[in-house]
Amino acid sequence: MPKPAPQSGVRRALDGDQLVLFYQPIHDITSRKIVAAEALLRAERGNGEIRSGEPIATGAEEGPELFRLDSWMLQRALTDAAEWQRFADVRLSVNLSAREFENRGVSARLKNLINTCGGDPTKVSLELTETHHIAKIEQTRAVLDELKETGVELWLDDFGTGHSSLTHLLRFPADGMKLPGAFIKELAADQRAAAIVRSLIGLAHELEMVTIAEGVEDKEQLAMLREAGCDFIQGFLFSRPMPLDAFSEELRRSAAPGG
Repeated sequence: MPKPAPQSGVRRALDGDQLVLFYQPIHDITSRKIVAAEALLRAERGNGEIRSGEPIATGAEEGPELFRLDSWMLQRALTDAAEWQRFADVRLSVNLSAREFENRGVSARLKNLINTCGGDPTKVSLELTETHHIAKIEQTRAVLDELKETGVELWLDDFGTGHSSLTHLLRFPADGMKLPGAFIKELAADQRAAAIVRSLIGLAHELEMVTIAEGVEDKEQLAMLREAGCDFIQGFLFSRPMPLDAFSEELRRSAAPGG
């Protein structure tokens, strides 16, 4: 029998209320304070088991369900962030497909979602995964400019793993650069990886962008990133992804005296 189309799996997950969001904190590299949290898609099975949502996101990427999935993620993440931002100055980081930015309607939709969910656009970072092919550069730039006017920040995700990274730096009004875990993993063992990371951090700072290192798992990586001048880190060394309740509790604990 033929395998079901990936889009059918996306529809089943959305229609069956099988999707949840986890949040992975992003820390200031010096103070270790939580400054942001990335919304990460997870799938919940009938027995309560939580699995990665990456297969669902990948299945949606080329089909019409992508926009429905992105809308679901945005609304849920913005609603959650509006709650924690009542007591913690921690921004939300959420990933949108590059296909979204080729649609002029995304600006109005995002503004409406932020208003509906009670969010603060100045505390939202949209991550654009630069490994996706962007066919309409000028149209995408126009949409990003519109979004920037609302106060949101734009971060380039997985920078350096695609084919047009420098073009994106030249054409897009980015505020931050996320260094992929593939580079960070080899940081201590490979001089070339270390040189690339140092160069990317220096380049980002020359362009007045912040840098966020993903996949930081040990103290040696942390020390090298701190020496290179990286601004923020994300990874198992400090925090694993967690459901909203656990993340909110972590924020309250860190905000308490002596926390």
